[in-house]
Amino acid sequence: MVSIVAVTVEEQANATKEIADNVSQASQGIQEVNENVAQASSVTREVAADIAEVGQSSNEINTSSTQVNTSAGELSELGEKLTGIVNQFKVYKQGCLSIPKQRQAPTVSQLT
Repeated sequence: MVSIVAVTVEEQANATKEIADNVSQASQGIQEVNENVAQASSVTREVAADIAEVGQSSNEINTSSTQVNTSAGELSELGEKLTGIVNQFKVYKQGCLSIPKQRQAPTVSQLT
């Protein structure tokens, strides 16, 4: 009878050790999952920051494009004014210039 009890106690000890090993492995697995979740969370924050930066850069580019477009329009208008002024000059065969008497040459402030 003592030998039966000893065998039963040994089997129970082995089963308990196996349960403890399984719990330890499960704990390690959970720890690895937690580490993976933390890494994924970190990457997600970085991606969100990158997306926000791209959005900000896009807004800056849009503002700069609008400024370039406005400047191009102003430059075009100035070119048209200068062309009109240059067209008022007459060149004679001897290479002399004639400025119309009724108009004076415009000042820089009149051109802008």
